[in-house]
Amino acid sequence: MFNTSAAKPYRTKEEYVYEVLRAAIMAGELRPGDKLVIDALRDELGVSTIPIRTTLQRLEAEGLVEIRPHSSAIVSRISLQDVAEIFALLQALESVAFEAAAERVTPDGLAEIESIVRRMDTAVTAEDPDEWAALNTQFHLAIAHMAAMPLLEEFTARVLGRWDRLRSLYLREYILLRMAAAQADHQRMVELLRDQKIAELGALAREHNLNALESFRVYRALADDIRDAEV
Repeated sequence: MFNTSAAKPYRTKEEYVYEVLRAAIMAGELRPGDKLVIDALRDELGVSTIPIRTTLQRLEAEGLVEIRPHSSAIVSRISLQDVAEIFALLQALESVAFEAAAERVTPDGLAEIESIVRRMDTAVTAEDPDEWAALNTQFHLAIAHMAAMPLLEEFTARVLGRWDRLRSLYLREYILLRMAAAQADHQRMVELLRDQKIAELGALAREHNLNALESFRVYRALADDIRDAEV
């Protein structure tokens, strides 16, 4: 059974189905390769087939579902090998986003960013990687929104969605090890944003993602060494 209680107030049945299924995929309740049978989803969610078909198409566009002709849809598979691609895309997108955001920053926008970072500080102190990761996504989406470039914001949301799913499935311990260093970068980003230091922000965004990828590679190597030693 899906957790439908966490769904936000919705306007249509399609929005309801979309929120429930997307949340289940992102949380790992629906695992990579799981079949999504329309009749079973219809009965469980108490809706007709139309909002389910439309939702599956939306999720396919986000890369979360694969619809196979003459067959049922499945939850798309995701690999740890996708990490390098995710970070490469984030590096490019966020370099543009931070530079554009620095040109358009407003007091209200800066206050929102600062509020998110303060909550992230609390999550670091509490050693809560799940809360920190959720706020990290909010932080980077807020920067993309501040950049006032709708296409960039859309692409950033898609890539971060891929990252959040990968993290929730496989990388909770990695986030716990990485978040303090990453948070120091976020604090510096706020300072540079406040001072509208455009070139420095772009450089830090690139460095931030390169360091995250390198940390991931070290984490994977250590995990492999530990696993080999236990055999």
